[in-house]
Amino acid sequence: MNHTNSVFNRQRKIIDVDVAVVGAGPGGCMLSYLLARSGVRTALLERHHRLDREFRGYFFQPSVVKLFDQIGLLEDILHIPHQHVSKFTFVDHGKTLFEVRFDELERPYNYGLNIPQPPLLEFFIGQAARYPNFTYFGGTAVTDLIEEEGAVHGLIARNHEGDELEMRCRLLAGADGRHSTIRKLAGLSQTIGEFEFDFVWFDMPQVPGKDYPLQIQIEDEGMLIYIPKGEDQVQVGWVIPKKTYPELVKKGIEDFVRTLIAVKPDLQKVLPHHLRSFKQCSVLDIQVGMTDTWVKDGLLLLGDAAHIASPFSGQGNSLAIQDAVIAHDTVMKALEAEDRGIVPAGLLKRYELYRKPAVAEIQSMQAMQARLIAMKAPVLLRLRRMLAPLIRRTPLFHQMRNKIAMGVQQVDVNTTYFTR
Repeated sequence: MNHTNSVFNRQRKIIDVDVAVVGAGPGGCMLSYLLARSGVRTALLERHHRLDREFRGYFFQPSVVKLFDQIGLLEDILHIPHQHVSKFTFVDHGKTLFEVRFDELERPYNYGLNIPQPPLLEFFIGQAARYPNFTYFGGTAVTDLIEEEGAVHGLIARNHEGDELEMRCRLLAGADGRHSTIRKLAGLSQTIGEFEFDFVWFDMPQVPGKDYPLQIQIEDEGMLIYIPKGEDQVQVGWVIPKKTYPELVKKGIEDFVRTLIAVKPDLQKVLPHHLRSFKQCSVLDIQVGMTDTWVKDGLLLLGDAAHIASPFSGQGNSLAIQDAVIAHDTVMKALEAEDRGIVPAGLLKRYELYRKPAVAEIQSMQAMQARLIAMKAPVLLRLRRMLAPLIRRTPLFHQMRNKIAMGVQQVDVNTTYFTR
């Protein structure tokens, strides 16, 4: 990428910044941009050399649309190819079980966005690079932390050419995903819970003449998730019992294709010609997780590094960006309170205390949704089909819809820190 503005020598390079952000996902890019725009010396490190690798999460809730608007970038972001998402549809054996309608929300934030992550992340890095106090290090993997008396003072990293970087910082923000290197190096424990199933994902061309909304379809053979992705592509997810993917592969790709077509006959027009190998598929191990402590002296975690959400209702990207917005406000207040030295955990704790209960509530809602959808016993199936249309009309359903779309707490960008 042309935003990388550092040159490595064949020796350890030493750099000082205020905040080092590790992980150029939605949360890391958003936090880096907000800090750079607020005049903070910020470095963003990403272990991959390119950002055009595959991302599973393309959906951003209406809450994120609002945040993009608050920072004045929504109009530019909407120039990236995307789809407006007005609703989620849940189909149970050919009948609409219920819909989560975003178009019933108050305007102008009455839609979600399905948008490819790579161009969105590049956009945010490019916006941050407009500020001279920002530096992006692509293809740079963290190998160790610099710690003194239990506090984090920086990191050691290595780029793709093998050159080493020592970065000293007042705060290290770990936004490097569910398998976070930063969390592990910092010795922060995580409580993990597993769902009873996994997702198999693959991309395919859109079925000609069909314009399906984002939907989950349940049939006797299983559950299929259909997500529009670009003008002519869709992402398909298939739910399988936990750790049964090797059995699926053993039966062969032809058997898998036949099963999917039995659930959605329209796929016959495309799927047999497109899905030829399990190499085109990826498996998502469905987990939920909560890091026990999100902050320590000189360190803060956000996004999947701090908490893992299930894919139900598409919350991962939105939670990470909400984390970044609250972390930005917390960090700016902390930097004002402490004009030198590392940022102490005591000044970062308000971020964790504010966000952790909200994330836990979303995880609880996702678990409830999973239990509703996973019902298999005949009596429970009849109960689901009877209750779901009734629940759709209740205030409780609308409250849940609002929390899914807009979050469970107030999150707004503090633009007063932005430099002119």
